[in-house]
Amino acid sequence: MKTKRILIAAAVMGVILLDIWQHVHIVTLGYEVEQAMKEHNALEQTHKQLLVEVESLSALDRIQQIATTRLGMTRPRQGQVVLVQETDRPADTSESAGRLRMARRTP
Repeated sequence: MKTKRILIAAAVMGVILLDIWQHVHIVTLGYEVEQAMKEHNALEQTHKQLLVEVESLSALDRIQQIATTRLGMTRPRQGQVVLVQETDRPADTSESAGRLRMARRTP
């Protein structure tokens, strides 16, 4: 009779411990999910900021300003750009087929 009570008590204790472990595990997973969501949101914000930075750095006005001020480039003068027609190659389907824009070097 005592052995039966001990087995029942052990079984009840096992179920209680299992229930407590499951509850703790669920809470722990909840914290991990919350942390992952925070990290995801931070990464999304960083991604958006980087997209804005790419757009601002690739703005044509900015590139033109850098080309003229830092690199000393100028717009080609009249007659400096020559279109060269390519005739030896078979017809290409691309837009720029047969056309090549080149700037003539000035001595």
